[in-house]
Amino acid sequence: MIFIQVACDDEVFRTVVAELLGHQRDMRVLPAPTEVAGEPDVVVYGIPPRSEVTRHAPEYRDMASTGAAIVVFCTSPEQAADFEHLGVEYVVDANEPARELAAAVREAYRHRAGHTIH
Repeated sequence: MIFIQVACDDEVFRTVVAELLGHQRDMRVLPAPTEVAGEPDVVVYGIPPRSEVTRHAPEYRDMASTGAAIVVFCTSPEQAADFEHLGVEYVVDANEPARELAAAVREAYRHRAGHTIH
């Protein structure tokens, strides 16, 4: 089971991403970080559509320091390119189908933990 935390300031965005991933049989979305929860294997991080990536770099670095794999869910191709420029390995454009996000979460988890998902 892959334990996921969705991190985004936008509550609607968090809810949509949690619902997309919550339907995957091998994934469990943890409660919001302010609630008591276990440690996530993967953090899905999103920023608002018009937000500049460089402004969020410190938040990203803080999340990455926890040891969880990070998948960034962007709302524009420009954001995706900026995150990739910062060295983010797993970037998914919000315009891609939900299966692309789920596939990126699985790949990030496998890379981080060296696990095979059954």
